[in-house]
Amino acid sequence: MTRERVTGWVHDALSGQSCVTLLITANDKLLARVLADRPRLDVRDAGIGDGRCGFDLEIKGLSPFETHVIAVQRESDMAHVDCSPVLLEPVSQFDAAFRAQCAALLRDAPDDAGLTERIDFLAEQAEALMQQRAHRRSRPVERTALRQVKWRWTGSGPQAGAMRPDQLLPRALVIDETLPVLSRDAGSNAVLSHMRSLQRLGFEVNFVATDMARDTTGVLDDAGIIGCHAPWHGSVEEVLRREHGSFDLVYLHRATVAASYLGLVRREQPRARVVYSVADLHHLRFARQARAEERPEMMALARRFQLVELRAAAAVDAVITHSSHEAAVLRQHVDRAQIHVIPWAVAQQPTEVPFSARHGLAFIGHYGHAPNLEAARWLVDEIMPRIHASDPGIPCLLAGSNMPDDLRRARPGVEVIGQVDSLSAVFDRVRLTVAPMLYGAGIKGKVLESLAWGVPCSCTPVAAEGLDLPPSLDSLVSVGVENIAANAIRLHQDEAFNRACREAGLSYTAATLSEARIDALMRDAAGLPTDRATALGADPG
Repeated sequence: MTRERVTGWVHDALSGQSCVTLLITANDKLLARVLADRPRLDVRDAGIGDGRCGFDLEIKGLSPFETHVIAVQRESDMAHVDCSPVLLEPVSQFDAAFRAQCAALLRDAPDDAGLTERIDFLAEQAEALMQQRAHRRSRPVERTALRQVKWRWTGSGPQAGAMRPDQLLPRALVIDETLPVLSRDAGSNAVLSHMRSLQRLGFEVNFVATDMARDTTGVLDDAGIIGCHAPWHGSVEEVLRREHGSFDLVYLHRATVAASYLGLVRREQPRARVVYSVADLHHLRFARQARAEERPEMMALARRFQLVELRAAAAVDAVITHSSHEAAVLRQHVDRAQIHVIPWAVAQQPTEVPFSARHGLAFIGHYGHAPNLEAARWLVDEIMPRIHASDPGIPCLLAGSNMPDDLRRARPGVEVIGQVDSLSAVFDRVRLTVAPMLYGAGIKGKVLESLAWGVPCSCTPVAAEGLDLPPSLDSLVSVGVENIAANAIRLHQDEAFNRACREAGLSYTAATLSEARIDALMRDAAGLPTDRATALGADPG
């Protein structure tokens, strides 16, 4: 027996009646008069009459929020059948019956005004519940107490404290344009690496993308990062407002994000240390592209972006750039900015395939990025013909996402493999990679990945800019078609030279791109003390 249905069977052996008339009431109010004449095979098989003794009544309109006494009585003498009456207590749990009742009430709107009333009610309740959820997650009362008692604040960042790792953690919010996709671009690798570093430094990390896309790939869940997205949140503004004052650090990735949300972050997260990660200086990239392609209209775009980027750098507590060259550019224009050169962690996984079993060279990149597309076209149209003129047996692989149709066109000695699930599909095949960038900015993930896999990368000065390569890797950098082709041929044919560059590249990436080094650099940018134990508040001694 439920609020929705009363069902059972009754057999009156004394009267000899094969079917009994029943009165079913709720709180002494008649619900229905029914004849218990439905066939019940289980009753017949048990030897009780002919089995025509069942009843089944669907009930509507009983509120789940009230107590109900349901009674089933014989009409002939008003005697209760077995198990009658039944007391139904008000619903105290958000169970299936309660949800069904609510859904039925919401559906039964008499007119447009009633429908609008229901929608307004649901919107109000949804907002209240999500605010409650945010409040429970952020725990503002406890967080305020910890800030006042256990965290010593200087400026806008936690400088020391007495917190233990199992207590309430400081919270970081990372804002980017899109979710990170590791197989797509260096920016994704960088922001995910920095979020993991913040976790290791003791932060609970939250992430929101301006397009509010859900994490369907699991990249955030796998890393233990809390994603803020639909349907729980409708916009970045909503996240900042609903979580007012609950973040201790806000990390703005890319110039457009900083320009759009910096003011709101300062208003809604007044205690947070604000960090702006430039990814790469867009104005530098656009200016170089304008000169390379002789496009004066793009130079105007570069100047606009320069103003946006410099304003953001001057207004935040710390600026992160991956490139030492870009750090110098920023310091030249914003002398008071706190600028930190922080690349991202790249795991060393040198290929174990011997030199003799590998063949050819590869270009790796996200072809939706204009500098990569231009470099790939220059490679297949001008550099590879020079290489093949000297050694036609050197193949070229083109790997990466967003490959345009003109690059997929068949060319002698060029194999298009597109996006790969693992870079081992590339690095285990080739003896070197090439990064013939004509313009761009920031550091190039394709160069770092190649060196970390033990595969030398022949590159232009633009591709090597800001990496601070050691003298042992200077030979990888060359200018012009002839020199790039000659360098690639030497790396492909001279095993001793290739091996020397391989070892130098592995030493460089081990020293500069380890998680420990990234953590040390991120600690400074986050305003944390040098000693990790002090940062997390471990007891001395």
